[in-house]
Amino acid sequence: MFYENWMSYIKDDAKVTKIAIPGAHNAGTMGMSKLARCQNGTLFEQYQYGVRKFGIRLKADRKGRLFIAHGVSKGMPAELAFESLGRIIEEFDDFIILDIRTYSNQKFGPINLSYKSDPDAVSKLIRDYLSPEKYALTGYGDVSSLTLGDIRRQGKKYIIINSKKEYEYSCDCPLLEPWDPKIFGLKPEKFAVECVNYLRNLNTDGFFWLQTQQTPNPGTENGITKWPDDLDELDRPYFPQIIAEIAADPVLLEKVNIVAGDFMTRDYMKANEILSLNLLKGIVKDEMRAEYAAAIGK
Repeated sequence: MFYENWMSYIKDDAKVTKIAIPGAHNAGTMGMSKLARCQNGTLFEQYQYGVRKFGIRLKADRKGRLFIAHGVSKGMPAELAFESLGRIIEEFDDFIILDIRTYSNQKFGPINLSYKSDPDAVSKLIRDYLSPEKYALTGYGDVSSLTLGDIRRQGKKYIIINSKKEYEYSCDCPLLEPWDPKIFGLKPEKFAVECVNYLRNLNTDGFFWLQTQQTPNPGTENGITKWPDDLDELDRPYFPQIIAEIAADPVLLEKVNIVAGDFMTRDYMKANEILSLNLLKGIVKDEMRAEYAAAIGK
């Protein structure tokens, strides 16, 4: 199936920070409450829908047990998430990006919420489930020069990004993930324009994560009256517009890398729109362009 190996269509000389890659925001939140749920599919299913960048957020309970987290909400035990990631790594060959970290501290007025997890416990999960000695990419030099061919020749299948480099086999390569509550709280028709304008003013030598999902925040146009699935329903009609604006601007087309969203397994629309950018970037293998385009309906 195309979506299980779409990276095999990409040229060896394509720089990994320049490939248009579908990403899953809060990837492990299936089964959480409506307040916290940003995905309706398992990690394995997300991979099958084209996702290659997974945002994994963790926290520990009072007994130190690790769970997938979205703020105060607690999801599946971390072991289940890592087991699913391990299955992906063993069964498929496409390169995946694992953005793993403890959920960030939050502040709501005078209330401060902090989250913790034991890095050694996370490292153990990596060793137990992800075959890191065989598949984890670590010695890559300058990530901005890293090509898909470099990764293939080394036989690596994933990179773990963690800015603190607090886990075994994790890397602190640059990951720009711009987020502004004012922009991400705009009405959908405004957000579709402003999230692209936001992209225009930012640069990085590492991975660039363009977030296309909105977040309910107090004091914004959307406020806190809508949950992630409600916002996604409103945003979906504008997703092709976001991609079209990027496609029409050579500077943005060169810059765009990871494009993340909520509910990536609802259908293939978001993945198809994102993957179409690789045709315009000229990084699809010449002999496979027609097959690639047909698979995504472009």
